Formats: sequence, C-alpha cells, structure tokens
Amino acid sequence: ILLALAPHHVASFGFATNSVRLGRSTLFSINEANNNEPAHFSPEELLAMTKEYINNPSPDWWSDDEFVFRGPIIGPLVKKDLMATLGANEDLKKAFPDLQSNSFGFTADDPIEPNRVWFFVRPRGTFKGAFKFPGNGQVIEPTGAPYIGPPEVRSIVFNAKGKIKYQTVGYVADRFTGDTTGGRGAIFGQYAVMGQEIDGNPGAFSTVFLQKLSEYLPNFPKSYSKREDLPDWWKDERMGAEL
Repeated sequence: ILLALAPHHVASFGFATNSVRLGRSTLFSINEANNNEPAHFSPEELLAMTKEYINNPSPDWWSDDEFVFRGPIIGPLVKKDLMATLGANEDLKKAFPDLQSNSFGFTADDPIEPNRVWFFVRPRGTFKGAFKFPGNGQVIEPTGAPYIGPPEVRSIVFNAKGKIKYQTVGYVADRFTGDTTGGRGAIFGQYAVMGQEIDGNPGAFSTVFLQKLSEYLPNFPKSYSKREDLPDWWKDERMGAEL
C-alpha cells in the first residue's frame, strides 16, 4: 500500500535539487542533466503542454526511455512500473469519485531548469466508494469523510521531443492550512482519510522497512524501480523513503 499512486494524481502529481549523499560515491546535483539542457520550448508552450497533460492525462505523454516519476518517499519509477502501479490502484477512482486537484500557479520561469514547469494543487474530494487494497485484497468501506489536502508543489520536465522526462508530486508547501490528511500530500493524504495513516516523512524507518519488504511480496505495486531499469540521466541513489 505504500506504493500506490492514484490515477487522479498522474497529471496533477519536489524533490530537493541538490542531492548530496554522504557515504555514497555519487555526490552531485540530481538535476545536472536537466540543468545542462537548453530550452526546448518557449515558456508559453511549456505552460500549454502542462495544462493539456493535466486535463488529458495519459502515459503517452511519458518518454519511453527517459521518464522518471518521483515523490518525497515514492520513486524513482520508470514508465512501465508507474503504469503497473496505477493499474493496481484503479479503485481509488471509485473511492474518491469527485476528486479535484485544483491546480494553479503555473510557472515556466525556472532560472536553472528552463524546461521545467512548476505548479501547485489543493486537492478536494470525498471518500464515497469502497476501496480494495492492492496486494492483500482488504476492503475499506466508505465513510463519506472529506478529503481536504494541503497545498502541494508539483513539477514536470519536458524533453526536446515534447515528452515528459521527469515528474514530481507530493511536496507539501504548508501543512497548517486545515487539511484532513495530517499534512500528507498526494496519495498518502487519501490513505489517511481512509484511516490508513502512513508515515510520509523521508527517512521514516517503518516506511523504508516496508518498502524494502514489499520487494519480496507478490502482487504488490512497486515503490521504486530496479536500479538497472532507471535511465542513465538519473544518478541519485536514494530509493523510496531513503535519506
């Protein structure tokens, strides 16, 4: 259950740009490859592409060989693994049939990464339908509880072909706005509303342990892809909730 990502979040799904790891051989900025690329599109084109993706989400937008999905404790996930995870969590659309991401604040003015679009979401919805957990089949009956998510920062990086190379979600900007998720972003907010509170803090021992354990459990969606499946441009060694 730590691995799930709602289909509603695909398009409206941070990540610290400087990722220095002590005790590991890789010491550099994770976005170095993105920083070194020239602008592929005008800011106006980037904004239009992002909004089109959000309004019409589809894996067709994702680059086949470059795409990486990352959240604070989920990912890195490549295209095939994210598609499998989304498919395993199809019931979330039934559990929150009125889910709205409420995207706003789009900007393509990043002075460091010219191909990156940043924006915010303030999700709202209601737990109206039964939800079956992927993997174990446990069913949680709806309670009618409101889903009021905190404001959250998300981003998208486009490659030269107009495909999405990198997508980030789940970075809560303010956890004191009166949400019903305990300050949790993305899918972890929905789980909290359903009574399944998961520690969404990077470095949380229980989360890291369960993510490692899930690698050996059949039928569970992935929290992150295998290292050998990640594209060459992705250099950060941290997996899932690891610090």
